[in-house]
Amino acid sequence: MVKRASLIALLAWAATGQAANFDAMTRCSTGDVKALKFFNVGQASLYRQNCAADDPLAPPLRLEFGYNREVPGDAFAKAARKMIERNLDEARFQALLPRIEAFNQHYRTTRDGDRYTLDYDDDGSLVLRLNGEALAREQGRDFAEAYFTIWFGERPYSDDLKASLLDTGH
Repeated sequence: MVKRASLIALLAWAATGQAANFDAMTRCSTGDVKALKFFNVGQASLYRQNCAADDPLAPPLRLEFGYNREVPGDAFAKAARKMIERNLDEARFQALLPRIEAFNQHYRTTRDGDRYTLDYDDDGSLVLRLNGEALAREQGRDFAEAYFTIWFGERPYSDDLKASLLDTGH
């Protein structure tokens, strides 16, 4: 019953058209995505409505990853879990773990030219898309903020990528 009520609420929200127009956002910054610190596998970009906003990670925002080689889907899931775990305290990580695992199970293997996006909206929703196709959605600022620690936490995937993405030119 709860799931049905949540689905009805989600459909009603979607019908109102209140979601941010992520495709109309401005690319604020870009950085190289490297595997094993030196293999360039693609490029990440941070999109915002206002690149000069005080908090560059406040919603709405889009984090986009363009890949120039194959990356296995399970590699995304394993890396995401590991990076979130190393950036959260144990209690917070354990509380979010079922949601993290449910979200991460939707990653697919990328090929040259594929694009993953993470869209974070004002309502706290986080949507994972591959080439525009929605693969996973999770609700809650707690989840989105924890998920973004992968790239923006104290111990991110790459310090260089974090610096590049947060350098919005202001």
